[in-house]
Amino acid sequence: MKKLNTRRLRYGANNTVLVAGAVIIFVLLNLAASALSEKFPATRIDMTENGMFKIGAATKGVLADLDESGDDVTIYYMKNQSDEFTEVKELVLKYLAASKNLKYKAVNYIRDPKFTERFADAAELSEGSLIVEDTTTDRSRVIRMEDMVDYAADGYSQSRTPSTLMLESRLTNALAYCIGRSEALACFSVGHQEANPNSMAEVLAEENITPMQIDLTSPVPENCGLLLIISPTLDFTAQEIENLDAYFDRGGSVQLAVEPTVSLPRLESYLAEWGVTLNNDYVLEGDARYGGAQYGIDLMYPQISSEAGDIIDTKSRVIGTLCRSVSVSDDPTGVVSHSVVFYTTKSGVSYNVANENDEGSEGVYNLCVTLEKTVGDKYDKTARFMVAGSSSFWGISNYQETNDNLLGRVFSEESFGNKSFFVGSVYSMMGLSGTKLTIAGKSLRSASLVVLTDSQKKLYRALFCYALPAVVVLLGLAVWLRRRHL
Repeated sequence: MKKLNTRRLRYGANNTVLVAGAVIIFVLLNLAASALSEKFPATRIDMTENGMFKIGAATKGVLADLDESGDDVTIYYMKNQSDEFTEVKELVLKYLAASKNLKYKAVNYIRDPKFTERFADAAELSEGSLIVEDTTTDRSRVIRMEDMVDYAADGYSQSRTPSTLMLESRLTNALAYCIGRSEALACFSVGHQEANPNSMAEVLAEENITPMQIDLTSPVPENCGLLLIISPTLDFTAQEIENLDAYFDRGGSVQLAVEPTVSLPRLESYLAEWGVTLNNDYVLEGDARYGGAQYGIDLMYPQISSEAGDIIDTKSRVIGTLCRSVSVSDDPTGVVSHSVVFYTTKSGVSYNVANENDEGSEGVYNLCVTLEKTVGDKYDKTARFMVAGSSSFWGISNYQETNDNLLGRVFSEESFGNKSFFVGSVYSMMGLSGTKLTIAGKSLRSASLVVLTDSQKKLYRALFCYALPAVVVLLGLAVWLRRRHL
């Protein structure tokens, strides 16, 4: 009996040692793998369905430029109480793995408030925000936590939910800005009660294009790559028209949006020299698939011309509000050429603003056009002009304050293509298309499980709820019967 107990004890001890050893080895291997992956980020593998933590070719190109420049760049993570957010840290580690000149450091910005004082745009930082600093160029950019995500708006529930992770786009553009040696400049005209350009200026800044407000009573700055005149309500003076024409003569680019019912005689007279007429009407889309009254507002989803392929994907869905039509006449000299960007279906209806009883005229109407004009003493330069009958295509709307949930967020790539249109038109008209960093966001929405049929439900229930547990019990019973005398 004593011998039997000794054998049981020996076998039991061996099993315990083996199990304990296996657990210890497993834990040590996990700790070692975790430590190695922190030290060597390239060893980390992204197993997410949509490649949440992978970086694209555009990002790798910017990181290659960073290594070639030799700049000293650091990404600072603003930390307070909790550990780094997984979504942020995992992606940053991919950047570190792809660049030898990039560093990363977590900073407790609450305990060390003086750290952020040297960054001019670091106000109202929250935990998880990033600061990218290049000490070589003395440039920096702040990426706030709330800017890392795009939200989808629900017009019915009046709520916004996180839909797309935009961190790679924001971080790569910040790096490109910090290591950049030149600066693109876009100017907004003021002095004619133009629309507030804040949302447009923010988009330009994200694209590393510096926004600036200018008064056209003075000449347009020499380094201005694009002039934006968005929704003026006061006419231009003769001096302002002269400065505008001088800007075109040196190969300038201008984007102009004029709302329905607005009369600008002097500016419209200048447009006639380009062969452009802003018609005294407002246009509605009669095809219910592309427009109609929603939430008490007349909306339209304009047709996108194939001629606009270098500005916006023709499959995009751009939203617009009340718009006037734009007519363009052909230039027999060939100096001015034009193409259509947005237009209505053949069910578009034009109503004369001056006639309240006008029943409307049906047809296809141009809503936005682009023009090019050969200029310069030697006719070796090209002036570019975009004219639209509504600023809503740029994300500006007279209805924005009353229905902010719908129209105040048209720059959201998740919902509409207005931001793509704006960014694409800016790059095209400024001649920067070759430097555009097009980085799509990563969806945060979980994929739904495929719905099972009734027969499949019964099969899986029988398999996992009954058969598999029964097999485990039988195997356990067999092992017990075999070893019960040991």
